[in-house]
Amino acid sequence: MTEPEEGIEQLDVHTLWWHEALDFTPWLAENLDLLGKEIGIDLEFVQREKPVGPYYLDILAKETGTGVKVAIENQLEWTDTHHLGQLLTYATGCNAPIAIWVAPDFTHEYAKALHRLNEWTNEGVSFYGVKVEVIKRAGHSCPEPRFRKVVYPGCWDKDLTLPPDPPMSPPVQKHHDFYKPLIDELVQTGFADKAVQRFNYQDRFPSRLNPSVGYRVSLEGENDAWVTLHIQTEVKELTKQVFDELHADREEIDKDVKARIDADPDPEWHWYRRNRDWFSSINIRRDGSIDDLPEKLDETRAWMLDLLPKLREVFDPRVEAILSRLP
Repeated sequence: MTEPEEGIEQLDVHTLWWHEALDFTPWLAENLDLLGKEIGIDLEFVQREKPVGPYYLDILAKETGTGVKVAIENQLEWTDTHHLGQLLTYATGCNAPIAIWVAPDFTHEYAKALHRLNEWTNEGVSFYGVKVEVIKRAGHSCPEPRFRKVVYPGCWDKDLTLPPDPPMSPPVQKHHDFYKPLIDELVQTGFADKAVQRFNYQDRFPSRLNPSVGYRVSLEGENDAWVTLHIQTEVKELTKQVFDELHADREEIDKDVKARIDADPDPEWHWYRRNRDWFSSINIRRDGSIDDLPEKLDETRAWMLDLLPKLREVFDPRVEAILSRLP
């Protein structure tokens, strides 16, 4: 890794962009000139959320002059296998021979993967790994964004690459410390055997009814704590049918949950059908942030631990009955 630069303070990328899809992707789409300048390509915006089958590419662009398509996949966490797979899938689906992966840090394994892809693919197919940073210069009060190319055709700047098995970033470490005692308790009580991360480091899936339905806890946004029933079958229409049947029973579900918990005020329900997505979700929300004081974090964790098994008691029989009736 590179040495700290004199007169430049590195800031967390969330200083400028809190949410990847809602904040960073729109900003990047409007500032492709900054990204293009770093990698030596004149980029022209084409489309955000470009459909690729049932999925969506963050940004589709093209090279000015040639019209060659460019697939851009971005994230606000360290590189991971999920986003690498998305980059390859979306670039292929969009017939984009230039693929750009933008992230705050590239671990050794993923930088090496991009480098190897550049070595193995035909001329005209190019993979780029580009760091996005937020910095503050000495004497300046405002943070500013900056791009730095890590991997590009013919080169891999290892000084800008995190070593194998790097330590957790501060945001990831905070969430790890919050979820570990929660998962340990759920395992000890028999609610779960383990927990997995699905969308990002801010969530955990501690239990599944079956491959189609699972329970999720998350701390997202500026002040949102969630306990969720996540529905995602292999058939989009079936997912929506399950959601619709549960939604039709919404009043009874609300009464059933209220009878099991001691909540004042009443549970704050959020029912999201998500017509564009392959999943739907039924959520209960309360105020809660990873940056809360330890006492408040303990309170939020206790709320999740209390609510999860009670939601399972309410939803599991209903979901099983619905799936048994539907093809």
